[in-house]
Amino acid sequence: MNRDLLLTALAPLIWGTTYLLTTTFVSELPALLLGTLRILPAGLVLLALSRRLPPHGWWGRVAVLAVLRQALFFVLLYGAALHLPGGVAATVGASSAMLVVLLAWPLLGQAPTRLNLTLAGAGLAGVALISLSGGERLSALGLALALGFALVNALGTVLFGRWGPPPGARPLDQVAWELTLGGALLLPFALPAAPALAGVDLAGWGALTFMTLVGTALAALLWQRGLNRLPVQQVGLLAPLSPLTAVLLDMLFLHTWLTPVQLVGAALVLGSVVLNGVAARRPVPTCSTGES
Repeated sequence: MNRDLLLTALAPLIWGTTYLLTTTFVSELPALLLGTLRILPAGLVLLALSRRLPPHGWWGRVAVLAVLRQALFFVLLYGAALHLPGGVAATVGASSAMLVVLLAWPLLGQAPTRLNLTLAGAGLAGVALISLSGGERLSALGLALALGFALVNALGTVLFGRWGPPPGARPLDQVAWELTLGGALLLPFALPAAPALAGVDLAGWGALTFMTLVGTALAALLWQRGLNRLPVQQVGLLAPLSPLTAVLLDMLFLHTWLTPVQLVGAALVLGSVVLNGVAARRPVPTCSTGES
């Protein structure tokens, strides 16, 4: 495996730790505050390194992508992480790859093949198996939030594919703009919950720091670097590493096991994502931060 692919693979592996870190160390914080703490500081750090602003005429598009790929995405992700086992939330969120196939049809004019539709159906069936079975009744709100972050991620992916990056923008610039603007939009809504930070202990602050600097700033740059250097299909094959990491961490540290039916569902979701990447004949737009 080449060096570029190995570095890119680090991004979904890092994103897969979000669920365990959230439920173990900062579960008392609301999703709005968690999302803001994750993306705004990361965006400001990257913006200081970028020292650029979006070109004239691109602010609106950058704002839309910031809302979809950063603000809404992370709030919904943390909401799902607080209401579902990490492996379940991450696997349901992996359905975004299938939603991209469906959304690309009306928005990009890229009609899915029969194979695309078959794989999309298999992926959604896998989500249903995970959601509707198991020894414990899963939170309906948590499932809705997980499907929500999959949907906004997919929509942001397709819109980015339609618009592309601003002229002359580097991966650092694009990630910095979206994270900063997304965090700034969340900040007024998160401030009322700020007193909850008084209850965060040293381990909690360590988890927040890791998720902000490593899980957001570094991982997003690694992912975007991979998209610039490798075929999109090849990068897409790495996406299942995130839910796989979340499931393994749940089993190792929380002793949370999926039922046989849920394992079948997880295999359908992840298998659909992998087979779709293998079978791709043309590039499919990919999100620069499809982190979780």
